[in-house]
Amino acid sequence: MLTLALASVRLRWASFVGSFVALACGVALLATSILVIAATAGVPDQARQRFSGAPVLVTADLNVDFTPATGGDAQPTPVPAQPGLPAALLTAVAATGPTVADRTFYAQLADGPRGQVGRAWSTAALGGYRLTAGTAPAADDQIVIGGGSPEQVGRTVRYVTADGPHTATVSGVTEPEAFEHAVFFTDAQAARYCPAVGVLAAFGPADAVRRAVAATGGAGVARVLTGAERGQADPHHIEVGARLDDVQTPLGLSAAVSGGTAVFVVAGTFALSIAQRRRELALLRLIGATRRQLRALVHREALVVGALASAAGCALGAAGAAPAGRWLVDRDLVPAEFTVPVTWWGLLVAASIGLATAIGGVLLSSLKAGRISPGEALAEADVERRSRGALAFRWVSGLLVLGGAIAALVLTARSWPDAAANVADSLALLLPVVAGCVLLAAVLAGPAIRLLTGLPALVARLRGRPGDEGGGIVWATARQSSLTAFRRTAATTTPVVLVIAFAGCLLGSIDTINRSQVSEVRHQLSAADLVVTPAGTPGLNRAVVDRVRAVPGVRALVITPTSLMSVDPTGQALVPLSAAAADPTALAEVDRLPVVAGSLADLGPGSAVLSRTWPGSPRVGGTVPVRLADGTPRELRVAALLGTGAETVQAWVTDTDAVTGGVGGPALATRIDLRVLPGTDPQRAAAALHSAVDGLGARLATPEEIWSAATDSTEQASWNALLMILGLAIGYAAIALANSLVMTVSDRRQELSLLRLAGATRGQVLRTVAVETLMCVAAGTLLGLLGTAISVGGSWAALTRLVGSTPAMLPWTVLGVLATCCAAIALTAAVLPAALALRGRDGRGILRTAAGAA
Repeated sequence: MLTLALASVRLRWASFVGSFVALACGVALLATSILVIAATAGVPDQARQRFSGAPVLVTADLNVDFTPATGGDAQPTPVPAQPGLPAALLTAVAATGPTVADRTFYAQLADGPRGQVGRAWSTAALGGYRLTAGTAPAADDQIVIGGGSPEQVGRTVRYVTADGPHTATVSGVTEPEAFEHAVFFTDAQAARYCPAVGVLAAFGPADAVRRAVAATGGAGVARVLTGAERGQADPHHIEVGARLDDVQTPLGLSAAVSGGTAVFVVAGTFALSIAQRRRELALLRLIGATRRQLRALVHREALVVGALASAAGCALGAAGAAPAGRWLVDRDLVPAEFTVPVTWWGLLVAASIGLATAIGGVLLSSLKAGRISPGEALAEADVERRSRGALAFRWVSGLLVLGGAIAALVLTARSWPDAAANVADSLALLLPVVAGCVLLAAVLAGPAIRLLTGLPALVARLRGRPGDEGGGIVWATARQSSLTAFRRTAATTTPVVLVIAFAGCLLGSIDTINRSQVSEVRHQLSAADLVVTPAGTPGLNRAVVDRVRAVPGVRALVITPTSLMSVDPTGQALVPLSAAAADPTALAEVDRLPVVAGSLADLGPGSAVLSRTWPGSPRVGGTVPVRLADGTPRELRVAALLGTGAETVQAWVTDTDAVTGGVGGPALATRIDLRVLPGTDPQRAAAALHSAVDGLGARLATPEEIWSAATDSTEQASWNALLMILGLAIGYAAIALANSLVMTVSDRRQELSLLRLAGATRGQVLRTVAVETLMCVAAGTLLGLLGTAISVGGSWAALTRLVGSTPAMLPWTVLGVLATCCAAIALTAAVLPAALALRGRDGRGILRTAAGAA
């Protein structure tokens, strides 16, 4: 059978081109994704880091011991706000040898980058900094700029810290370093800005340092790091690790999409190949081949195609690994030093998945091949016959999957609307909708074409001119051909359904989620007149807050981020949740939070306003156990519940119940919402506010500008999702669409020749093929839009219950472009081969061919 399979692939290679291309592309993308994911598993080694010059590091590490509800050992959970190292520990470690205390805090030059930080000059040597001009800071009003230019030496510059603006003289500059943008101060000045010591570099024996830490009760308060572990104390190391983790999710989803779509394409291609070779396979049955041998033949054909495609795909994947890494670097998704090494095991895994995909995609086709009877070899004509079993399977499986998806959407909207606000959960809900639409595409393509082609006749009847629907013989022939050649129609319609449904569900759901967040911000700021936001800075310093509060006739709501820790719904872990500290009176007067129970007036010390999605289903008047950002246990009374989404602030507390600082100094406010009080001139108030924030790294904006900025960011997120995930499915569907149409041309030659024999011109025949193709694409677009409406409607219903009135977003522009692309691909793949098949064929030639065959 292997010899026969090789001969079959060699002789009917055109039937396997689509499967080969799809599988090769799938393996290439899988190989590239696996290699990139493997490269993101660890932070790449860097030539220098912040503490490369220190052999031992002692870092603050306060963990909360949490015992899971199911029992077991206590799990240490690090708190979000790390405290400084105790003074006793600093003294004890200093007794083991020389030490250098690292104090890192917010300090940004007026024209400096957003991530600029302040540090003590004594720590510069730990990171390998070297002066390129000037001298070290000798007075508290002197600084050294990391990566500065020599022309800056001697100049007076402005910088901002958490407490406000300052000026200093540049005493020197160093060469730039990739791991940070630093401004160095004297040790005394750094201690004033940041009293807490977050990291202590020790040059004594590591064992002696560990004993000193243990003797001062440092277990659970500090960690001792040596060797490669020292990178864990570098904020750049932590940031790079987080960015790499963020890349792994879309890469994994892209690999899953590519693998799943490859199975679909391979399965469709082999199914069409079996249908075309039905008489050939029946002849094999007639000369004695068993059902089992036919199935084995199909399996071996798939194995041959899979092996060749996997080899080609691995070669393409290895070649594409480096460009994929550069693509991620160019879009600032990974650090500049990120590289993707090619590993043999990554290619082996991709090749194995490719072979499994080929075998898995042909299983159903092999069962169909095994059911072919020897008598079919004697059939007079290749008339397409509908298999009742296949139709029943399509109906049952499609309705079960789509019905289950709709039931899940309804249940989510009613019981767990917060799941719809999470992109990952939404993807889990929309994929069954896409799968259901794809399964039903083959059986609904005919009714969809009847509906679309019946519209002109309906319009004509409504106008009182029946029979004036237009189209002529070309339209009628194309319509009848698309309805009778159901296998060709299904092969053309199904990829279009996949493209439109997947794109619509994915982008529509993401856009709806993002717009719900915009709607939430818009509702929250509907009572505010102006907003102060950071301008090129990570937050608002204390000087901005004090000056804005001092403007007469304005009520200011200062929002400072913090965190609360709560037990997750499974009771297995403590999770940090976003929170904000604010003045209760200003919160009630300036913003309009979506209160669904309780009252903001009850917010005060010892209480909190929680999101309705808070773990444990809190109730107004009850208490919830939480840990503050520094790990302090606290019982907070629930003053009110909010109908907010999962991506926004989930708890509001007062300043007395918030930890808004830690190592690095106090936290910066993220926003100041302002309301002009009655009797105050709005223009004068705006002018005073502009003067108050001028030169302090802040800007005054209107709520409308905030909404517009939020809308722009959501659109960018949607396009990123389109590039990283959706493009794969679209590419595969295009391959399936083109391959299916090209494969059916050989079967249509006699049909097209008969049209020419009946008197149709070559142009009419080609127009018939084009119109039939467009009918199939239109039917697929209609069915894809149906799936999009179901998915987006479910997300919209859940989000409406969660955040109130919010628009349902359908990506009409993207869907229109995709439908046009599908039409262009389908027309090219159908009309061009048909034109080649008709080349040189006229009625007399066809008659001579028929007579010769007789």
